[in-house]
Amino acid sequence: MKKLGLLLLCGLLHALPLKETLEITADKFLANDQKKTTIIQGNVHIKKGKDTLTANEVIIHTNDKRKPTKYEAIGNVHFHLFTEDGREVKGHSDRLIYDAIKQEYRLLQNAVVDEVGKVNSVKGEEIILSKEHGYADVIGGKDKPATFVFDMEDIQETQKKQKAKQHAKQQHKP
Repeated sequence: MKKLGLLLLCGLLHALPLKETLEITADKFLANDQKKTTIIQGNVHIKKGKDTLTANEVIIHTNDKRKPTKYEAIGNVHFHLFTEDGREVKGHSDRLIYDAIKQEYRLLQNAVVDEVGKVNSVKGEEIILSKEHGYADVIGGKDKPATFVFDMEDIQETQKKQKAKQHAKQQHKP
């Protein structure tokens, strides 16, 4: 990486907790302190913990303390992330916006999200995923309806487990 990239990366890493690091590799880094943005171009690969994102270009928006607040990935976007409840999710789209404060992903144009190891899949022109809250909103396009594919047995098993947990909590209350 160039010196600018190393300085920028050090600034980004400084704002993160010690347990989790942000690793970025790309062909080019362009930082603009006045606009509080960094444009990363060419073969972009970002790794944060176990989560990964690849794209042609990524724009990182930061706050006054140089902490990332939003990522915009453009072109050939692919991601692999792990949800708070332990699920593994992969997907792709033409564009992705990640709000680091809300921990929310917004996939735009030709968006697909698949749960690894399951048949669960969603497709649409816009998919909104909340890593923290575990929800997905899907919007279809004019000629492309939103598509959901889910394993009903898996959903029923999850519901049974949730009911069993609720029952166990009720049994332990004085």
